[in-house]
Amino acid sequence: MKKIYLLLILLCAFQLSFAQKLEWRLGAEGFFDNGEGDDTYRTTMTYSGLRVIPELGLSWDEGKHSIMGGYSAQMEFGKKHGFMDSSTPVVYYRYQTKPLTFTFGAFQRDKLLGDYPSFLISDTIRYYRPTIQGFAFQHQHSRGYFEAFLDWTGLRSDTHREQFMAGLSVKHTIGKISQDTFRKYDSRFYVGVEGYYYHYALTWHADESQHIHDNLVAHPFVGYKMSSRATDASLDARVGVLASFDRERGLDDGKRTPVGFLGEVNAHYKRFSVEEIIYAGKHQQPYGKRGFGEYYWADTYYNASAYSRTDIKYQFIVNDYVSAYAGVIFNVTKAGLNWHQLLAVNINLGGSCGKK
Repeated sequence: MKKIYLLLILLCAFQLSFAQKLEWRLGAEGFFDNGEGDDTYRTTMTYSGLRVIPELGLSWDEGKHSIMGGYSAQMEFGKKHGFMDSSTPVVYYRYQTKPLTFTFGAFQRDKLLGDYPSFLISDTIRYYRPTIQGFAFQHQHSRGYFEAFLDWTGLRSDTHREQFMAGLSVKHTIGKISQDTFRKYDSRFYVGVEGYYYHYALTWHADESQHIHDNLVAHPFVGYKMSSRATDASLDARVGVLASFDRERGLDDGKRTPVGFLGEVNAHYKRFSVEEIIYAGKHQQPYGKRGFGEYYWADTYYNASAYSRTDIKYQFIVNDYVSAYAGVIFNVTKAGLNWHQLLAVNINLGGSCGKK
């Protein structure tokens, strides 16, 4: 502890000398997700744990530049392998000035602007791989944003395949933004697209049984949102297409192009929220349930030709530092019903010292 205090004192003295600021952040994410019912498309089990993310670094030029370092450590409830079962370094540089933000290094996925719902990135990946290793470009303006990122997920070796994900999210308001100052509400139409290209390559000295796999997923959409600041209520509805291009190189019939309809509705009133997602179309994962680390990162329920997901949540703690909610999730397919009881807590603390 004495070494840590000494390091903090030295950093503060250094940043005071060069008009820099010492920045610190402490985040924690706890989750309990218990599934029950039909397991045709997803194995029924319980996910639970706590993740802590301490960060320490410096910023300069009025916060335009910053460099942060720390780690993301996770404890899974019930395991007996030590206090923290896994940890990942968090080290990144960030340049931030309106309207551009550029981040490079290993950083938390929640720094992305896009939603990337379960039909793109599943809940379990959010629980167990919240760190991106790569970079992200983000451009925000009054009518929306543009975001592109690269997440390098696997380094090629004799036993591991080279893997990376290149993602995109764009959202733009179209037409005139309707506002009523007296009633304090606004409404808007918008268009957008989100998706990614996932590359699953070979190991060194790979034999003929291995094939390079390409998975391109795109979700173009159009939507409408209205919200009321007076009642703290909102309604957001969008419709679009979920389309994939799957290719197993080296096979004569290795190409698949599943397409389906995707509808989403999100209603919010004060601390309550209800979200509905409906998919109908071709099976989105034709090469099977490969899961995290292989072909597919989306929820395996999109193997079904018809699927409904309903999230009902209540936020029982909300302030500047802590957000906590409880809820239930219903997954419905032709095979049956699977439902989840969910509890999640997010804590975010941070500050700086020595502003010159």
